[in-house]
Amino acid sequence: MKMYIAILDEFPDYMTPTLVAHSVLAAHLKFKDLLPYSRWLEHDFRKCVVRVNQKEFDKIAALPDVHLGHEKHTLDGRDTCAVVCPMGPGKELPNVLKFAKLWKPND
Repeated sequence: MKMYIAILDEFPDYMTPTLVAHSVLAAHLKFKDLLPYSRWLEHDFRKCVVRVNQKEFDKIAALPDVHLGHEKHTLDGRDTCAVVCPMGPGKELPNVLKFAKLWKPND
């Protein structure tokens, strides 16, 4: 089980750590009572940060159990981070996450 953290590719790299920190903390508060999240927190705790375009971001945002985060002073406060609650056993990872590229700073 992994927690996927999707960052919109328009978001500036220098602010990404702040965006992720705030978004994951808010997602923790939102997901803390969900069984798959509790199992992930106790046993796995693996995370995957990916960079996605707007079309991919919209698909991820439409998934169940997603927290959308933003930084209020960047990109007009638009949602730019999607934290997907880890999926329980037997759940297939959506293609939009399966084929997303890992986040790395732009050159």
